[in-house]
Amino acid sequence: MPKCFNAKYSEIGWGDVRGWLLDLHPSDAGGITLWLRSDGGRIIRREIPWMPKLYVAGPRQRLGELENILSERFRTSIVEKSVIPGRRPVEVLEVWVAIDEKRWLAGWLREQAGLELYNVDLPPLQEFLYSFNIFPTALIDVDKLEPLDNGEETEYDITVFKAASLDISTEPQGPVRGFSARLLSASLRYGDEVVAIDGPEDHILHRLEEALDDVDILLTEDGDSFTIPYLYHRAAVNGLRLKLGRVEAGPRRISSVTYHSYGRVHHRFRAQMLRGRVHIDTSNSMLYRETGLEGVLEVARTTRVPIHDAARYTIGSCMSSLQYYQAYRANILIPWKAGRPSYMTARQLNIADRGGWILDHTPGVYWNVGELDFQSLYPMLMLKHNISGETVNCSCCTGHNIPELGYHVCSRWRGIVPRAIETPLRKRLHYKKLYRETGLEKYRKRADALKWILVTSFGYLGFRKAKFGSREAHMAVCALARDILMKSVAIAEEMGFRVLHGIVDCLWVSREGAGDVEYAALASEIERRLGLPVSYEGRYRWIAFLPSRRHGLRPANNRYFGVFYDGRIKCRGIELRRKDTPPLVRKAQQEILIRLAESTTPEQLKNKAYECREILNDYVRRLHIGEVEPGELSITHTLSKEIDSYIHPPRHVLAARRLHRIGFEISPGQDITYIVSGGDGHYRATPTPLPQESYSAEFYTEYLRRAFEDIFKICVTDVSR
Repeated sequence: MPKCFNAKYSEIGWGDVRGWLLDLHPSDAGGITLWLRSDGGRIIRREIPWMPKLYVAGPRQRLGELENILSERFRTSIVEKSVIPGRRPVEVLEVWVAIDEKRWLAGWLREQAGLELYNVDLPPLQEFLYSFNIFPTALIDVDKLEPLDNGEETEYDITVFKAASLDISTEPQGPVRGFSARLLSASLRYGDEVVAIDGPEDHILHRLEEALDDVDILLTEDGDSFTIPYLYHRAAVNGLRLKLGRVEAGPRRISSVTYHSYGRVHHRFRAQMLRGRVHIDTSNSMLYRETGLEGVLEVARTTRVPIHDAARYTIGSCMSSLQYYQAYRANILIPWKAGRPSYMTARQLNIADRGGWILDHTPGVYWNVGELDFQSLYPMLMLKHNISGETVNCSCCTGHNIPELGYHVCSRWRGIVPRAIETPLRKRLHYKKLYRETGLEKYRKRADALKWILVTSFGYLGFRKAKFGSREAHMAVCALARDILMKSVAIAEEMGFRVLHGIVDCLWVSREGAGDVEYAALASEIERRLGLPVSYEGRYRWIAFLPSRRHGLRPANNRYFGVFYDGRIKCRGIELRRKDTPPLVRKAQQEILIRLAESTTPEQLKNKAYECREILNDYVRRLHIGEVEPGELSITHTLSKEIDSYIHPPRHVLAARRLHRIGFEISPGQDITYIVSGGDGHYRATPTPLPQESYSAEFYTEYLRRAFEDIFKICVTDVSR
């Protein structure tokens, strides 16, 4: 029986111990180390002898020859696995290999002619979780290593883990923080409780290590890029062996990476993963920024990805883990080479690759408007119609047809993709229901986290690196969505409603005298007829659909703002919603919308719009008399490529070049924050880590006026309907 070593973590016998899985990582002995919080409140460390496996498919004689060669060093066997989902298993060679040798062996095997490799890039820690059917934060029988709950559970308690935020202060050394700067203080925050530590450096480091003793999840703002490596460096300078994890070994490190996702470039700093204690750099985790700790842990549980990785992975990688898990449990191998080629004529491509419907609005202000939204429409269609890379245009049956395209979907095999998204779909709908009933933020954050997974599940269908996707599957979902939207419009018009606007899975409708009951009845009727969940989002007192800035008579389909009868304000596409808007402009526009929301008639809306000039003038006045903090004027843009590759560099690139010259490491995908200075149309960007220069009141005044004019014009023009 495996033993738990390190006396501090072996206080509990194995026979009847239960614990919540906190962390796992490769062990020095070649297996996996587990860290659990016991139901008695203590930490359990357990070493599990384990190795990942890779598989080789090919002619039976060739596999036998290869087995004879590999068996001298590796544990091997001939087993039956499915290499194509839905097809009968075939004989393949199974090879047990050490974690650090898997890639090397795969590279050697790839050079052998006539062989196909599988499960090569399946991450070892995820494979370990799949093999024991466990997941992070799961309650586990530690002796048997069996789960005592399941990943579909929505009522689970994460308060068994103690989370704390770490902040440090260093001596000033100019605009660039360096490792040579002396540590001045450190503080740990547990909810409302703060532990502040100052004094000599060695004292701060020693006390910090003690204060971390009972912390399970450590949150930092720049731990990957600076704080964690800085603290280890300062410990070495002081001749100390710092232990920020639960063992003296330093953090596991994964290289920084720049990657593309949905048309944007992102950068992930080198990960600093502590052993036995989860470290989340909140500035290096999109998932944490969007959904907080609740969202990160929900994704880790649902997708069976270690918490360290779930916080840093792309959403696509987390979603892929759902598919890998389903394939693993179904005895299906995961191909090393992803995707399959698609061949179409230009005519076929023109018919098939059209995306979702957008029903143009006529710009203007509309009163008494209801908003209907299909809940997770694309994932729902994928689940309902069994859409997966291997099910669309399968060769085993004629299945059921996809409208417009002439494609068919398999009726004999349930696809990997529908299997993978069923649990997050069900859980998200349940979390949204719980949030409506209780108002508890944890349910909203969990639902939002799963929304990211589900959105990505559709995009991944057509991604060239998707293991279980295809272009045909992606286009089939779009065709189904177009069909659904057109049928919804027909139902609405049949019931006497006028469709004002539609975007893919959302409709804005109106009927004179209709109230919440009538709009909700429309949503229920569409849901009943089409068999898909439809949410009635609410009734606007008024909503303004904006025209294009470049072409004033054309609609801008995702730019609108309005107020519901319950007082909620909703807006899309305006400055308030943009990442690159200065906080000052965002705040001014929010005040304007709050003032406009008081309107109950078209005439009152027009009057309120004129009153909003006072708000604009007040912000302009503050700009010109210097009552604005520089931080309120910061603008953030993302670098899309190397800073030297721009021919006509925009302002944020010029700011990035200034940072690079004074020692900052700059990579594509990083956010660059700057303030605009100068005047008379000759503006320059000052990156915010540098000493502040005077800002350009002229530039920011024009920014404020532009944000005001869009809203003002639509409200005072006589186009209310």
